[in-house]
Amino acid sequence: MVLVGIRTILPGLGPSAGPSRIAARYVPRKRIRTPVYAYASRRSIATTVSQREVDSLIPSLEDLGLQGGDDVTVAVSGGVDSATTLRMLCELPVNLHVIFMRNWDPLLSESPSSRADDSSYSLSYQSNNSKSGCQWERDWNDVISLTRSIGISQDKVRLVDLSKEYWSRVFEPSINVWEGGGTPNPDVDCNREIKFGALMEHLPKRPRHFLATGHYGHVDHASGQSRLMRAKDRTKDQTYYLSQMSESQLNRTILPLGKLTKSTVRQLANYWNLPNANKEESMGVCFIGERGKFGDFISQYTSPPTTQGHIVSLSGEVLGEHKGLWYYTIGQRAKIANQLKPLFVAKKGVGKDNNDILVVPGKDHPMLKCTSLTTDKFHWIHGSCPTELIVNDIERKINVQDRYRISPVFSKVRELNDGTSGVIIDLLEPLSGVSPGQVAAIWCGDWCLGSGVIRDTTCLGQESVTEG
Repeated sequence: MVLVGIRTILPGLGPSAGPSRIAARYVPRKRIRTPVYAYASRRSIATTVSQREVDSLIPSLEDLGLQGGDDVTVAVSGGVDSATTLRMLCELPVNLHVIFMRNWDPLLSESPSSRADDSSYSLSYQSNNSKSGCQWERDWNDVISLTRSIGISQDKVRLVDLSKEYWSRVFEPSINVWEGGGTPNPDVDCNREIKFGALMEHLPKRPRHFLATGHYGHVDHASGQSRLMRAKDRTKDQTYYLSQMSESQLNRTILPLGKLTKSTVRQLANYWNLPNANKEESMGVCFIGERGKFGDFISQYTSPPTTQGHIVSLSGEVLGEHKGLWYYTIGQRAKIANQLKPLFVAKKGVGKDNNDILVVPGKDHPMLKCTSLTTDKFHWIHGSCPTELIVNDIERKINVQDRYRISPVFSKVRELNDGTSGVIIDLLEPLSGVSPGQVAAIWCGDWCLGSGVIRDTTCLGQESVTEG
């Protein structure tokens, strides 16, 4: 293994010296059209950084809970966050390896057992399938280009095909929730089951071998237990998506971007001239990609309803028909013909066949304001409910999110006594658009304690609501 420790900035990788002070005759130039993705980082690269600033931004071994000579496998996706993570770790005296995951294969819907049992592919692995929703071939080529540009030996770079695991552990369970009227979060399941589950199983079982990713969060290894902490950049904080991890997974995880902002990551990527420094961010659910409408895609994998579903009002009036419960989520505006006022989805799976959708007028209707929610078995990252934290929360540090990028709400949490290991979360201010199937995550200040799948909700002026 090659011990990497290139603390000095390589020639040619620093910022430009700026425009020449020597006056030059103006020469008209043909206007060059800027690629769309370049605009994503225009603000972030407006100010260059110095080598001293770069050095101050790179976390130390102690910050990451590492020791010199440790092995670190970096999960690189082809995006700027994981690329910058890899380049940052090149500055530390650790043994680096690179791994790329292929998670989605549309052919699995036809014959998931037809793929080879060997899930590890070499650099020469090729595919003629151009319809992959994640465009994994392009991302894989970006990874190869990145590693070559920064001098990572290609025998340290490999591709792992986890599409069968993704299909059985993430996609099929999500389809079942959508069919039942719930709103699952495949990204949370993917992190638990795939990125820090199946992928971590491919790492050597050595005590000092870690997995690094480009997630925005921080793992504090210094407190005697590995704690998942919020990122500095709250607009990018991804600890919600990591809230189903276990402490044993966190013990082997490092998140080098936790104390950086997204704009700083872009600056570093441009400073180092990384080939994907200006690559636009991937948005949405991986397996849908650019296929078009979400509901139409999910319909390809669901069973057709046995009865026609209707959209109904509070008075029971039938206002229209729908093609499937998965086309809607709680709080979404329902587009219904011949309605003068906007109507919003308040409940799904109602009616005698559990196939109707209830809508209410106005986005501020009381039935859209959730005051309490109940989860199924709650996943506590450290194994059990930290009663001393959630019961004696005098300083009101306990806060909850039911979706990514929403403002956390202070809450009171209590365990259920029905044998399900679930919890009841009483929100100190109402949340809009809370749906069964979503994941509710809990923090104590910035420390993520865990999460659970929402089973029931209680709204203003309404008794418990259950979907599906």
